[in-house]
Amino acid sequence: MRMPGGSTADGVFEATLRHLLASGHAARFRAEGDSMHPVIRGGDYVQVVPCAASELKRGDIILAATVRGLTAHRIVRITPRGIVTRGDNSLRSDPPVDAASVLGRVAKVEEITNHSRPFDKSVKIIRFTATFIRRLRRRFQL
Repeated sequence: MRMPGGSTADGVFEATLRHLLASGHAARFRAEGDSMHPVIRGGDYVQVVPCAASELKRGDIILAATVRGLTAHRIVRITPRGIVTRGDNSLRSDPPVDAASVLGRVAKVEEITNHSRPFDKSVKIIRFTATFIRRLRRRFQL
């Protein structure tokens, strides 16, 4: 899930977002893309809160500065080389990012219709199913 990026205005957006989160404030903005579908859809509002790297755990959705720009993806692994993420709608993991590249953790997602979708049991079921299918594909090389 890419965040607004690619122009001078987007550089200002990223700088402002970094400043807000570094100051301990939460930030809310509209997401673009579908790499985190169905949890985050293009146009949904995402609330990101600051968090220390030591608080991050597998399954958290983080906002990180990557080569592609600001990206909100789920943590699939934390290694000495960095934090490995993957979009829920993707079969491949992203290259590892270091803890300094993590701006914050996604705390809440709101649909365009303003109905809040906090992470709940349905998200856990979707994650479990996606993991199960990936493992089956890997095992049977489908």
